Amino acid sequence: MATRVSLATVLAGLVAAFSVLVGMSSASAADPDASVPHFDGNVFVIIGENTELGQINKSNAPFLIGQLQGDSAWLTNYFAVTHFSEANYAAMTAGQFTKCMQFDGSIASCHQNWTNIFSQLDGAGITWKSWLESMPQPCYVASAGSAKDFNHYGPKHNPAVFYDNVEGAGGVWSADPAGQSTECKQNDIPADGTLPGGTKPNDMGAFNTAASAGNAAQFNFIVPNECEDGHDNCKPQGNGVAQFDAFLAKEVPIIENSPGFRQNGLLIITFDEGTSNRGPGSSKQFSGGGNVAFAALGPLVQPGIYGNTYNHYSFLRTLEDGFGISEHPAGASTAAPINTIWK
Repeated sequence: MATRVSLATVLAGLVAAFSVLVGMSSASAADPDASVPHFDGNVFVIIGENTELGQINKSNAPFLIGQLQGDSAWLTNYFAVTHFSEANYAAMTAGQFTKCMQFDGSIASCHQNWTNIFSQLDGAGITWKSWLESMPQPCYVASAGSAKDFNHYGPKHNPAVFYDNVEGAGGVWSADPAGQSTECKQNDIPADGTLPGGTKPNDMGAFNTAASAGNAAQFNFIVPNECEDGHDNCKPQGNGVAQFDAFLAKEVPIIENSPGFRQNGLLIITFDEGTSNRGPGSSKQFSGGGNVAFAALGPLVQPGIYGNTYNHYSFLRTLEDGFGISEHPAGASTAAPINTIWK
């Protein structure tokens, strides 16, 4: 039997979605939530692609489900905020997005001068790196590579280049490397470290070396290429969930054995969006980008399964609180931090 949805419910969901689209360019200030511990070790974030929580199981994700889930804080009610990828990466890092980003528009068309986690970390004197697998050169704003060559890079998954105050010299966004900031060239880098990069299939060599030597940044935003993040269906698995799980099986042990992780570090694994429109609240079918997996691991975390409701704005707010940042842009200003999972 079909479910009848009232006009009032539909309108309420649409109004909520519109308010997110418009966003807020300003940021509010609040003391960091004391229930979120201070992140004094290295923080690592790994993002997978386009997967609903219910699509993940022991068969297609034996490492994530069979090995990591029991050692992690596992959120069962964590939500993306919209579709498609670019808008969710903006939500995770700036607390807002535009309609241009919802359509995965070119970075040249969609870039914004917003407060974001990267500019916030700069202001707080906290080091950061975005590690982009198969990106051909630092701070690269165009697509490159291909799925068949296992080196497909998409800038819509690289949020550091979305923001004028990170990407552009003098805060002026530029597609020309000559006009890009030194900060972006030094911090938004190929994970394989080669220049030009993007020629080696499935290579995280530069990141692995830095992490193992204790030379990772305080905040590390890790984006696999579009085979290993599960965006494209690539051989031999031919299954996005399995591809991302294989990536985690390679990289997570390196992170867990790194000095920066062992000393009060944190690893977060989540996905940009799911395959549904579910979101938190009473009209779940209208107000989000899907119910996605979220796992947190590390010395600060109390493993277990948690049913509290959070979304990408909560993720951003948690990073800000953990790093002692009191400025909370747009959606992060009203989002509850993830404060239930800590020892």
